[in-house]
Amino acid sequence: MSTSEEILIQGSGLKVYFPVKTGKLFARALYVHAVDDVNFFIKKGEVVGLVGESGCGKTTLGRLILRLIKPTNGAIFLEPDRDLMKRYLQLLNDLEHNPPRDGKQDERLQETKTIEKAHSIFKFGHKEMRKYRRNTHIVFQDPNSSLDPRMLIKDIVAEPLKAHHYGSKTEIYERAAALLAACGLEAQYINRFPHELSGGQRQRVAVARALAMSPKLVILDEPTSALDVSVQAQVLNLLKKLKKEFNLSFLFISHHLIVVRYMSDRIMVMYAGQVVEDGETEEVFTNPLHPYTKALLSAVPIPDAKTKRERIILEGEVPNLIEPPRGCRFHPRCPAAFETCGWSTREVKDSFTSTLLSGRYPTLSKLPAIENEVETSDLTFQVKMSGNLPPNELAEIEKAIETEVARGNRALKAIKEIKVDGSQVSSTLTVTLRAFKTPTLTLVKDHHSVACHLYAQQEPQIMNLITSNTA
Repeated sequence: MSTSEEILIQGSGLKVYFPVKTGKLFARALYVHAVDDVNFFIKKGEVVGLVGESGCGKTTLGRLILRLIKPTNGAIFLEPDRDLMKRYLQLLNDLEHNPPRDGKQDERLQETKTIEKAHSIFKFGHKEMRKYRRNTHIVFQDPNSSLDPRMLIKDIVAEPLKAHHYGSKTEIYERAAALLAACGLEAQYINRFPHELSGGQRQRVAVARALAMSPKLVILDEPTSALDVSVQAQVLNLLKKLKKEFNLSFLFISHHLIVVRYMSDRIMVMYAGQVVEDGETEEVFTNPLHPYTKALLSAVPIPDAKTKRERIILEGEVPNLIEPPRGCRFHPRCPAAFETCGWSTREVKDSFTSTLLSGRYPTLSKLPAIENEVETSDLTFQVKMSGNLPPNELAEIEKAIETEVARGNRALKAIKEIKVDGSQVSSTLTVTLRAFKTPTLTLVKDHHSVACHLYAQQEPQIMNLITSNTA
C-alpha cells in the first residue's frame, strides 16, 4: 500500500464548458463541452502521456491544471492527504449513487464543498497561488510565440525568478545561466534574442524557463511537434535527463504515439472531452482495451516490412462538442457499439426511415407514404404514414430491421419495440429505444482502466485512485 506522498496532483469531476456566441437575441445558451467529467492523478516522479485527436481537450486539461482557465465544475488537489482524499472520493460516490431519501445528501454536499474550499487549487487566494505557481509550469508547443521577441534569453529565463523574488540580481542571472547550461545552451547564447536561435534552441530556452523555480510538475504541451525530427530526438533526450536530474513529474501532451511511448510511464487516452482509457504505457500499447485506443494504435507505423497490422478505419466524424453524443461519446463511430451505448432518437429515426425507403425490401413496397417523423421523447419517436398499414407489414418491418442490423447498421440495434396505431386514413409507427448507460472509467485489471460497455462496469476508477492505482 502506498502513502499519500506518492500522489503529486489529483483532479476530480473536472468540467470546462466554453460559451458559444450565436448572435441571436434570446437564443438558447450553447456551450462547447471541452472537458467533461474528467478524473486523473499524477504521481511524484511519473511521466503521464495524454493522447487523443485534435480538439479532444488535451490542452484544455493541461491549462486547467495550471489554473490558466477556470473550470465549470470540479476540483484539483496538490499533494493531497490520503485520508482526506478517501473521504472526499467517498462523498462524491455517495452523492452520485446513493438515493437522496436517506436525508444525508445535503450534509455530504456541504462537506464536499468544505474540503474543496480548503484544499482545491481553484479556491486558492493570492498567497497560495504564488506558491502553487512555483510548483507547476508549462512548456508550450510553439517557442516562437511563447518567447518574448524583445527580451534577451537571459531575461526570459530570469523573469520567473524575478517574479518570485529568488534572490539578488547576481544570483538570479547566475541561476539563469546554470539552467541554460543544463539545457545544453552555452554562455554565448544568453545575450541573444530568440530570433537569433534555431527552433530547437528556442525550445531549450522554454524548458530552462519552466525549470527556473524548481517546479514539481511540468506540463509539456506537444513540445516537439514544431521541430525537425532530428531535433525532436535531442529535446526528448534532454527532457528525460532533466526529469531524472531535477526529480520532476511530467504531463506529456502529444498526438505522436511513438514519442509518448518513449517518454511516458503511463498513458491517458482522451476522446471528445473525456478520458476513455488509462494504463501503464506498455500495457496500453500491447493490450489496448477501448476500441478508440485500438484504432489509434493501428495507425502507428511498424518499422518492419514483414510485419503487417490491420488498419482500423473509423467511420463518421469527430462529434460536435456543443451537442455531444449521449452515453458513450465514441458510439457513433465504434465498430463494437451495441444497443445501450447511447443512440439518440434522431440517429435511430434517420436509419429507420432510410430502411423503409431504401427499396432493398420488396415486401415493404406496399407501405403508405411517410408524412413526417416526430421525436416524442428521449427514447421514442413516431413515423406518421398517409394510409392504413397492410396486414403483416409490421412483421416485415421487423424482419427488415433485423437484416439491417446483421449488415452492420449499429443504430438500429437500439430499437426495443415497434407499435402500430392506425385507421383507414393514416397509421403511426411508435418506435421505443432501449435505455442507454454512460460508461465510467473502471479498473479492469491492475493499473489499467477503461470506460467502455464491453467490459464489466465495476467500481468506478475514481474510488481506486488512492487504493489500487497507487499501489
